[in-house]
Amino acid sequence: MLKGLFGSEGTPPLLEAAFDDVSTMLRQAGRMLDHSLAALLENAELEVDLDTMDDVVDEGERMVRRTILQHLSLNPQQDLTASLILVSMVQDAERMPLARSPRTGPFAQELRQLAAELRPMFEVCERAFREDDPELAKQVFEVQTALKPKFIDFTQRVAASDLTADMAVVYAAAAKILRRVGAH
Repeated sequence: MLKGLFGSEGTPPLLEAAFDDVSTMLRQAGRMLDHSLAALLENAELEVDLDTMDDVVDEGERMVRRTILQHLSLNPQQDLTASLILVSMVQDAERMPLARSPRTGPFAQELRQLAAELRPMFEVCERAFREDDPELAKQVFEVQTALKPKFIDFTQRVAASDLTADMAVVYAAAAKILRRVGAH
């Protein structure tokens, strides 16, 4: 991605650091999703502190913004568009679900299947970003485009179901969060 935004003359060191931070954030967000899905859909005990992991992602976001501002203060006319794209991207490299009550039955199974389609896109997205690969980026977009109506349909069926209110809220909220994670 760096060559695509900055050309073949090389990436300024501050922006290289910002790109590395975004890549690290994407990997951390993927790990957070794994732990969250295990708690949400497999009723597993959380073995990590998701708040602490999220703090790492938040700090990465601050570092990227700070690095971009430093770069632009040194070179205000150079790489402005690419810098703004990077700042925009970093806002989307986070936010995962968390739930602690048991989930079982057909809605839980369907949500597991949707999450299983979504999860591999973290690695594909990170590779597309790192390798500046438009085909991989297109793959991520296509999967998200296909998943969005599935999540919406799932939520509508949960709302029309005879689930208890608390379980309907858990499933509907989880589907919404997973859909947003995919969109980001």
